[in-house]
Amino acid sequence: MQKTLAIYLQIGAFFKNLFGSFLSILKVLLLSKFSLKLPKATLKKASILGNGPSLKTTLANDLDFIKTTDIYAVNLFASSKEFTEIKPQNYVILDPAFFLFSPTNNGREDIKKTLDCLIKNTIWEMKLFVPYKARKSYFVQQISKTNQNIQFCYYNYTIVEGFAWFRHRIFNLNWGMSQCQNILACALFLAIRRKYDEIYIFGADHSWHEEIRVTETNDIEIKQVHFYDNPAEVKHQKVLDVNTNIHSNMQATFLSLYKAFYGYSILKQYADYQGIKVYNASTKSYIDAFERVKIST
Repeated sequence: MQKTLAIYLQIGAFFKNLFGSFLSILKVLLLSKFSLKLPKATLKKASILGNGPSLKTTLANDLDFIKTTDIYAVNLFASSKEFTEIKPQNYVILDPAFFLFSPTNNGREDIKKTLDCLIKNTIWEMKLFVPYKARKSYFVQQISKTNQNIQFCYYNYTIVEGFAWFRHRIFNLNWGMSQCQNILACALFLAIRRKYDEIYIFGADHSWHEEIRVTETNDIEIKQVHFYDNPAEVKHQKVLDVNTNIHSNMQATFLSLYKAFYGYSILKQYADYQGIKVYNASTKSYIDAFERVKIST
């Protein structure tokens, strides 16, 4: 019975991968820019700074180590005081909200602040990684016109699925990448592609589920605290469906979490395929795909 079940599961996985590979070929042909290249790594080690609350402890204890590596910051990090102190060599953005922002669509004060900080405060050479399809956005154009210290590096955010050998081939050609439900996964993918020997992840708490609640009217709410926030000032906010902008539900919320953690298993496979060591050095983290290490002893 178990042997029969295993055969059925193998057959199901084969056709799932076959369909995923075929669909990915179509997406790459329709959506990807084939000539994109990523700059090669100049150091052997990289550090990716997630914006989780635990990063505050990391920066207090492990900053000397981090400064010996190629540093990646993400999302709203530029609006923190640590941005000008650490001076990251790399910055990664993926969230469409950044690229939808404009003078006529300016409801996101946090994005406006990040844009202003990137323009005014980046006085060192820094690579800014953004999706190729966002190259003409107001966000990108404003930086391009006003700060020559920032070099844009474009990548294809075309989600590739299917057989592992097929995914890895497309990844190596820069034609597509794994699904990145979280910006940390995007930064990690780019770091793997740039071929560091070792990559360290910090501030990857990924503890969103601890702050989920359901109201008496069945609205899903979540409180998202970052290392630069005052936790006492952060409030629960309603979870909205990214496609419809209406209230989400519990199954969609946990499906999103599943995608986030599943994505790390794909990245683990790809890192192993490339012979790259990825270490989770976060003082708190729910990511279980990578070996946990402590920098401070």
